[in-house]
Amino acid sequence: MVELSGALGVAMIALGMVLTPGPNMIYLVSRSITQGRRAGVVSLGGVAVG
Repeated sequence: MVELSGALGVAMIALGMVLTPGPNMIYLVSRSITQGRRAGVVSLGGVAVG
């Protein structure tokens, strides 16, 4: 059986990974701030397509 402390440790690490922005999010935010909402939406489409 899994110990409570081990499960809490894994849960905290997973939460930290979810809450930190990745390179795609940083790219989208910086592009939106510098070039406007339309450029951000176009960039989002490009990131979503791959």
